[in-house]
Amino acid sequence: NFSAGPDISNAGSGKPGRAKLLAGAGLQYTFKDRFTIRTGFYTSRKIYSASEAEYHAPAIFYVYYPYFEKVDADCKVYEIPLSLSYNFNKSAKQSWFVSAGLSSYFMRSESYNYYYKTAPSGPIITRKWLIKGENKHYFSVLNLSGGYQKNISKSVSLTVEPYLKLPLKGIGYGKVKLNSSGVLFTIGIKPFDLFKKGK
Repeated sequence: NFSAGPDISNAGSGKPGRAKLLAGAGLQYTFKDRFTIRTGFYTSRKIYSASEAEYHAPAIFYVYYPYFEKVDADCKVYEIPLSLSYNFNKSAKQSWFVSAGLSSYFMRSESYNYYYKTAPSGPIITRKWLIKGENKHYFSVLNLSGGYQKNISKSVSLTVEPYLKLPLKGIGYGKVKLNSSGVLFTIGIKPFDLFKKGK
């Protein structure tokens, strides 16, 4: 499978971040004609804002940012999902499915723009901080999705899949409860059918 689509992140009560491209490739195996196991490797950018109540940095962080107010984040993320799908209303030309699973997040880079004060009545100061390759979150995100698959031929298909990703624990340096949603468009190829004689 080769997939791409818009992905929007949100840290809770704040407004949704900018839509960015989620893209990658995957493998899937269908058994008993109804169930499909899927995995892959995907990359995306998570852009969001988090308030002081939504950002849970280590205690040492607040020594440097004593009156912390909010953060704007731009994180590059590698994602490896593992999910199980159930296919229904299946025919030779099309099918519908629902899917659930878990994803692991590997934070390639985390760019944070902090807003804080040095005194309660002081002016707001901003400071940028970059972290690279430090945070890894195994099976930390619940994936829920559903979609429609159209078979273009016996070996090629096109899938449209709206999805929702819900955190099971905090993500990134600030342990943010990071939600994501979007629509994934996928081209699927069945290599064994593609190279069979007469196909």
